[in-house]
Amino acid sequence: MTHTADVVIIGGGINGISIAYALASRAISVVLVEKGALASGASGRSSALVRMHYTNEWDARLAWASFPVFRHWAELMGGPPVFTHTGFVNVVGPSYAENLRRNVEMLRGLGVSTTAITPAELAELQPFARVDDVGAAAYEPASGYADPAETVEGFRRRAVDLGARVLQWTAVTRIDRRESRVLGVETSAGRIEAGSVVLAAGAWSRRLGEEIGLALPARPKAIDTVAVSRPAELREPHMVWIDNVQGNYFRPEAGGLTLVGVPCQEWDVDPDTMGGGLPPHAAGLGAGLLTHRIPAMERATLSRGYRAFDGYSPDRHAILGRVDGIDGLYVATAFSGSGFKIAPAVGTCMAELIADGRAKTVDIAAFSLRRFAEGRRVDGPYPYATRPDHVDPAVVR
Repeated sequence: MTHTADVVIIGGGINGISIAYALASRAISVVLVEKGALASGASGRSSALVRMHYTNEWDARLAWASFPVFRHWAELMGGPPVFTHTGFVNVVGPSYAENLRRNVEMLRGLGVSTTAITPAELAELQPFARVDDVGAAAYEPASGYADPAETVEGFRRRAVDLGARVLQWTAVTRIDRRESRVLGVETSAGRIEAGSVVLAAGAWSRRLGEEIGLALPARPKAIDTVAVSRPAELREPHMVWIDNVQGNYFRPEAGGLTLVGVPCQEWDVDPDTMGGGLPPHAAGLGAGLLTHRIPAMERATLSRGYRAFDGYSPDRHAILGRVDGIDGLYVATAFSGSGFKIAPAVGTCMAELIADGRAKTVDIAAFSLRRFAEGRRVDGPYPYATRPDHVDPAVVR
């Protein structure tokens, strides 16, 4: 059976469903197709940090535009709240302290409530933390984290209420490209004809692009996370941390848990064949990073660990926008493990681009696919140390 829509979205993660909601809000006919359950990829296993600190203004603007949606979810979207307020700090080593202060100035210029603080001030905020190797920290008092599953479900609920169709357990077998334009998609449940197709399939995007001659620089990479039960003396939740000194992050979770991002360098994986469990060394690595920063975590106990997958671009930033030379094809992919917090604004901007010809809420031109051919990167002038999980071992050998 053949169906029709104005727009087909491939991929049921946080960004795909946010785009579906934004299009449906404009009374545009949209069908989202997901080969499994919604949020069954990276989104469902995301740590869902909600913060604005970036070293470039384009990501920061997307995060800042998204923040009110998370913070005021019940009023704006209905359903239960999805945001947990904890406060957030981003710490850097001494050699990057001045870069951090300049980035905080940039963020404050955008309207973000953030402050550059000293290690001594950080120790006052988090007295259980080790700060002797910290040069400076950026403090966002209003930030925190979201519930990934509830956020995706909330977008789904509102999108469907507004007329969107969401097809789970339906695989896209082929994007229908005829010469210089797309005509729709073929799926396991039949054909869907559409004037526009949005490829938002995360770690699966490159494969679908290759089948129609689109070379997407989006390499699938594994993402590892461990959860530990905090010891009794750390019963109260700590803030969300991005630790640029060590190259990882951690945040509290309900039930006295802490989630720890473990640097992982497994590239070009097949997300259909890789298991969801952690490799043997991951728990020990995560424990070492966590206890270095919070020594009392030596008495924490491992609760669980899990693996997800995402597409990573060469500059570790998303690829957003239309595809030159293929009319009607758009991409929202390669979020490089950092797409959750910007998803509400990404949805709005992609809907504006499709419906109006350009994104107005945030200018997303910096994220275009053509930047790679033109030699442009989405980088700010004041970077931090390269994260270990962003280094491709095959390149540095």
